[in-house]
Amino acid sequence: MIVLGLSGLPHAQDDHLREHPDAEPEDRRICQGMDSAACLVRDGVIVAAAAEERFTGDKGTGALPVRAIEFCLQEAGIGPDDVDFIAHGFDHDKFRRYFHTTPAYFDRVLSNRTVVDGLTALGWRDVERRFRPVEHHLAHAASAFHPSGFDDALSIVSDGMGEFVSLTVQRCSTSGIEVLHSQGFKASLGLLYSIFTRFLGYTFNSDEYKVMGLSAYGDARRFADFFAGFLRHDGGRVHIGWSHDALGRGGEGYPTAMAFLTKELGVLPRRPGDEVDPVYADVAAALQARFTAVLTEFARHWLDRTGLDALCLSGGSFLNCLANESIARIPGLRALFIPPGASDDGTAVGAALHVAGGLRGGYTPYTGPGYTHGDVAKALTAARDGGAAVEWADLGFTDEYYDRAADDLAADRMIAWFAGRMEFGPRALGNRSILALPNGADIKARLNHVVKMREGFRPFAPAILAEDYAEVFENDPVDPARYMLCTARVREGQASRIDGAVHVDGTARVQIVRREDNEPFWTLLTRVKERTGLGCVINTSFNVKDQPIIASPELAVEGFARMSLDRLYVEGFRVGRSASD
Repeated sequence: MIVLGLSGLPHAQDDHLREHPDAEPEDRRICQGMDSAACLVRDGVIVAAAAEERFTGDKGTGALPVRAIEFCLQEAGIGPDDVDFIAHGFDHDKFRRYFHTTPAYFDRVLSNRTVVDGLTALGWRDVERRFRPVEHHLAHAASAFHPSGFDDALSIVSDGMGEFVSLTVQRCSTSGIEVLHSQGFKASLGLLYSIFTRFLGYTFNSDEYKVMGLSAYGDARRFADFFAGFLRHDGGRVHIGWSHDALGRGGEGYPTAMAFLTKELGVLPRRPGDEVDPVYADVAAALQARFTAVLTEFARHWLDRTGLDALCLSGGSFLNCLANESIARIPGLRALFIPPGASDDGTAVGAALHVAGGLRGGYTPYTGPGYTHGDVAKALTAARDGGAAVEWADLGFTDEYYDRAADDLAADRMIAWFAGRMEFGPRALGNRSILALPNGADIKARLNHVVKMREGFRPFAPAILAEDYAEVFENDPVDPARYMLCTARVREGQASRIDGAVHVDGTARVQIVRREDNEPFWTLLTRVKERTGLGCVINTSFNVKDQPIIASPELAVEGFARMSLDRLYVEGFRVGRSASD
């Protein structure tokens, strides 16, 4: 059986911007159905999965994932007629009678026909017969449970909004997924965090990670009393104390919610681009502390109530590493799995796996495009012929290749590392990465301002060999750290060894690297360890500000030429600038 899974609502953002042509840039993602992706599953094996943004350059796009679909079919060596079922991670039609929208809006934006008609327009035949809509939170749960390897587990899904629900608890087993509890948009922890993200002057449904980073600089006590009453957990339910009209007029930037927060906090919303006054760091700190506490209490309640000791988490809320780390430490929790594509791109994977009946074999996040030696040689030659000042040595994946890369890192050079198939999900996990020594001179400032052009308060993540983890970090390692989805506290006396990757609160958003997960990256880190005594590097995504992670050799060479990187290592080629050593 061949199943193509899709995520996204193709017309949602266009419709939002048509209705609100003067929307601020920070409000352009106030809609459902962003982060479209495609996934192809054949006989229970994930053949390919990738987000549309990686092919189009439109970060977070919700458009029909045409390019991602083309990639999946090409990777599988099949055509559209060979696909048995087309799974989609929304099923609004099932709840149509409950929607208070105009029929025209529903048909234009929410209906299953938006995807059916979109594929038909591309020349696909017999789409309606093959189409299988999957409820949004079911797709999320499937994206976590099936790759987890668990036979029986509790699933919690928390995001901005599915069709109607925003928080769902399920019991997952090999016989199916059963809903135990669900709550609607007024209990949406994802929406809550996004509204505060906008209140703090950042982009809704995009910049939540900035708020998480900012929270370490604030004093949570300043607004603790407000949040204690505003956001609560009680008996397996989440309660959020919005005023009755606070969540209206979302498309206009939630003005009633902003007014409510201004009144309750006594703080005006921060204007984008303004300096970050300490009061905003205090708001972020109090929000993060309460968000973490409530999610942890909620998870603990349902684990105790069901007697289960394995947990799957999915939905955009669980890209929050601080909350994940707290949940991971719940007493009695034996196993935890969070997929690298925890947000809506992952529903393409989940919908496909649900319709396919599960996953056979192991799971890897490296399901995107890979490139041959010839592809890279062609890209390098074209770049040089086009005027790029680059030169290269073709070393192959040899000892010399790894040694030269490790030598560059040990010499405090910043390198781009492009190897194998691209990662699925928002994190670079060692195949499309910018790497640097974690204790290099002023490395955080150099990366922030010279390479990434981003806010100085945002932390960088260390990637560390699994065998070196306990030497540097206090916490026992947890599985989601393989995908950079948890934080860990740095041991006393160890911070100086990785100071460029230690956040102001003494934690790091760590990636644990195992040989069985990514042998080329593991090999590089072992060579770094031979030179420095520690198999650890800063690992940040290979992209420039506001652009998706670089996917192809052509973009890698272009990015290297534009960015202040010292070397590019791409599929066995060591690339430098003309006249460099």
